Amino acid sequence: MSSASKEALPLRHPVRVETITLRPMAFELSAAQPELGEIARHLGVASVEALKGEYSLSRNGDRVKLEGKITAALHQVCVVTLEAFPVALAVPLKLDFAPEAELAAAAAADAGEIDIEVLLNEQDPPEAIVDGVIDLGAITLEFLALALDPYPRKPGASFEDSAPEAAAESPFAALARLKDRE
Repeated sequence: MSSASKEALPLRHPVRVETITLRPMAFELSAAQPELGEIARHLGVASVEALKGEYSLSRNGDRVKLEGKITAALHQVCVVTLEAFPVALAVPLKLDFAPEAELAAAAAADAGEIDIEVLLNEQDPPEAIVDGVIDLGAITLEFLALALDPYPRKPGASFEDSAPEAAAESPFAALARLKDRE
């Protein structure tokens, strides 16, 4: 994510890596009332009533481990009825972070290789620590957006079939009718 796009995020909570200790440290962020409208627009939902992130961060050398949970109360618009309906989400998170330079060096070392094997149980690569900072606000928004249903459907809403369409006439039947007119 570029620094320009980070500036535009409606929720920011930067944490300097050097302040994180070996022992897990608790971090909590809650979106304030004025931010909730901007967050709803950013996520493309009808409204956000509450958003909270609870995280535990610990550092081992230059690497950081994050564990936590995002909880949100919001309204999405149903794709069937086009009505807003309430949604409650609880999103667990486990992420590892490494310095940007370390990730760039690893990517350069792998640049000559083409890896086509996909391992399903393989751990995700670490996220980048940019300029010695981890932005918990950006992480909260990113993983909340990933947890949203892209086609939200209000409970009980279903598509109703309208009157069955008449079977399409065969093109040959239409030609036969034209021939009969002659």
